[in-house]
Amino acid sequence: MSSEVLRRALTMAAVVIGATCSQVHSVAEATPHAAPTNRLQHETSPYLLLHAHNPVDWYPWGAEAFERARREDKPIFLSIGYSTCYWCHVMERRVFADPEIAAVMNRWFINVKVDREERPDIDQIYMTATQLMNRRGGWPMSVFLTPDLKPFFAGTYFPPQDEHGRPGFTTVLDGLHEYWMQRRAEVDDVATEVTERIRQIHSEDTALAAVDPDPALFFRAVEAMKQQYDSAYGGFGGAPKFPPTMRLELLLDAWESSTDEQALRIVTHTLDVMTAGGIHDQVGGGFHRYATDAQWLVPHFEKMLYNQAQLTHLYLRAYELVGKQRWRRVAERALQYVAREMAAPEGGFYSALDAETDAVEGKYYVWTEKQIRRLLGRAAEPFFRTFQLAPMLEVEGAGVVHVAGGSGRAAAAFDAPGDDLEQARQTLLRERSQRRYPLLDDKIITAWNGMMIAACAEAYRVLGHQPFREAAERAAVFVARHLSTSEGALKRVYRLDGVRGGGGAKYDGYLEDYAHFADGLVTLYAATGARRWLELATAVADQMVIRFWDVEAGGFYYSQEGGNDLIVRVKDATDSALPSANAVAVRCLIALSRHTGRDDLQRKAIEALRAFGGAMGRQPTAYTSMIAAAWDSMEDRTRDTFAGGSTSAAQLPTSRAQAIDLPASIVEAQVMVGGSDHVRPGDTFKLFVDLSIAPGWHINANPTSDDWLIPTTFTVNSLDLPLDLQAVEYPEVRRIGIAGTEDSIDVYAGSVRVTSRMKLSSKAEAGQRGDVRLIVQYQACDDDGICLMPAEWVGAVTLSVGAAVPEPASN
Repeated sequence: MSSEVLRRALTMAAVVIGATCSQVHSVAEATPHAAPTNRLQHETSPYLLLHAHNPVDWYPWGAEAFERARREDKPIFLSIGYSTCYWCHVMERRVFADPEIAAVMNRWFINVKVDREERPDIDQIYMTATQLMNRRGGWPMSVFLTPDLKPFFAGTYFPPQDEHGRPGFTTVLDGLHEYWMQRRAEVDDVATEVTERIRQIHSEDTALAAVDPDPALFFRAVEAMKQQYDSAYGGFGGAPKFPPTMRLELLLDAWESSTDEQALRIVTHTLDVMTAGGIHDQVGGGFHRYATDAQWLVPHFEKMLYNQAQLTHLYLRAYELVGKQRWRRVAERALQYVAREMAAPEGGFYSALDAETDAVEGKYYVWTEKQIRRLLGRAAEPFFRTFQLAPMLEVEGAGVVHVAGGSGRAAAAFDAPGDDLEQARQTLLRERSQRRYPLLDDKIITAWNGMMIAACAEAYRVLGHQPFREAAERAAVFVARHLSTSEGALKRVYRLDGVRGGGGAKYDGYLEDYAHFADGLVTLYAATGARRWLELATAVADQMVIRFWDVEAGGFYYSQEGGNDLIVRVKDATDSALPSANAVAVRCLIALSRHTGRDDLQRKAIEALRAFGGAMGRQPTAYTSMIAAAWDSMEDRTRDTFAGGSTSAAQLPTSRAQAIDLPASIVEAQVMVGGSDHVRPGDTFKLFVDLSIAPGWHINANPTSDDWLIPTTFTVNSLDLPLDLQAVEYPEVRRIGIAGTEDSIDVYAGSVRVTSRMKLSSKAEAGQRGDVRLIVQYQACDDDGICLMPAEWVGAVTLSVGAAVPEPASN
């Protein structure tokens, strides 16, 4: 997007945000909407049905809404979310259920509601728009479109009225209506420019040179992950923390192919801290979607099917390679949870479980110490020797169960937990099952079922447990029977008959549906030797090539050709919460070629890798799954050529200016050690990072003055020395006004210092030397409100371990 049009879009946002309800058109003047239900009552999506009784005149995405918008020349308000999204629920209760706000929405806009899990293609396109216009994204996604579906304004959650520096939805509606009626040409210009930029972004991957992926990319990606590793708490970067399954899988590739000890250390540490943390459901098994803190203690409580599938596979693979019993138990407990709470009786797996109960996040999962002691009696003492409670602010006095002592005690809690501990878990699980259950999103998604089929099949292959094979086969039969057409095509989602809104299969499948289902079937064949799964996998893969292959440039499109309700047909290979669909397709084609001897499938895989070769070279860490697929496609002798020296950090970009496309003059940094760089075992010392921020620019404070801002975070790690991060001291904040509003935010500007207090373990040995990496993650914004994409600076210092001070002799 040109800077001029971007500034116009931001000016529009400033005017909208600065609007007040004293304008001619206001909520107070609106007539409440009296209809008790809307068109969403006929949908099958649990998320859409949650809005079926809103006074908003909702439409599902489709021709009826678009035709009315064109006929009445009204803008479209597009709201995208999903059933386990906490802030989606908050906006539904506070905004969409309000009759006065709904009346204004109905008068001025055509209102469309989309479940992003049903229509990921729509979500992907308009998330790009939201990130372009806000430099951040999230759900609920709130996007305003012209009648021809071009976006001109976007945001995420809006409260009903202005609060905490965030504009109220009534303010947004008033401001946008004024723009639409009085400054229409500007709206159309911004919509056209934003749409063109979206098209450019989604063609950039394959607009780069089509080249064979360089095997050195694998080592570049691995080295970059080592630089971003959080050696204090595991994973990568600061809070919030998502399970980094795809990165850890690539690091396991590095261990398996070249015995990279540092890579294995990162995997081992991260798996153990997740095992011990509250992100892991210590009572019922399985994993919550992400942790709100850097230590993995307090989760965002929704449970997604795809998380269980990805993490089960990861823990099983790590167990098979390394042999730690706790990882086997974590995988088994996750699969037991899925069988108990996410398996449909007819076969197949449900999508997700909500984070909240009675509008309180985590209420179903948290405990007070008094509750646990009452239930367990004498068994409470040994329970609390193994577990403790992390405070949960939303539920007073309650906490999240996690392993006491963190990752160091994970083995004691899971390797051989003992009958008493298992009985205590079962007692708590039985009690928890009597509580009011969170909302279950019972739609069955083809792609996510393919992922769980693969996980169950792998569990059967590795552990030999027959129930895991049976679960995988039941789900495979279910998808083949209920989500496949007579022409061999796949559908996206299914809900069982008899549910509110009816049942059945809906929407044409996307690339990820074909790729993941075929991948699950190939994995099932490899685990069982049953040839029918190989034949079905081959048929699905053939359909995938027919329906999604880009015959001009290679690679796969995300959606099928022929839809007229999208402003761009996306072709992408970057990872998100799920691995890139192109990467899964490549991996599946390679496996099928090896099993069937079909060279045409191998050629298609290589062509797809070549199509994205230039993009992978530009930004390896964004293409983790694609690089893993390329590595899998290479002959062992090709890999060996690049093993060893290619992993040297000196050969790879480490500075922010080299790593991303950002002018180096905006944020510069320098790192230094407080005192000497010779540190003795047991010593506490300080590391300083001095930031110099260009005039006219700022970065957000930590903590931020509002939860919608991206904080500056500081991470320290070392793969060579045993260090503990004891505290981080952030600089004093500067308060500045937000352009076009009366609100202000906390920022850092000018010259500031971030200080970390470190302790060198007493186990360190004299003479050791090692690099300590420091990572500052931030978002730079100028005084006009233009923000760059979030970025990071990486620096390092070398420390030497001196001789320990001898203890004084006792008399």
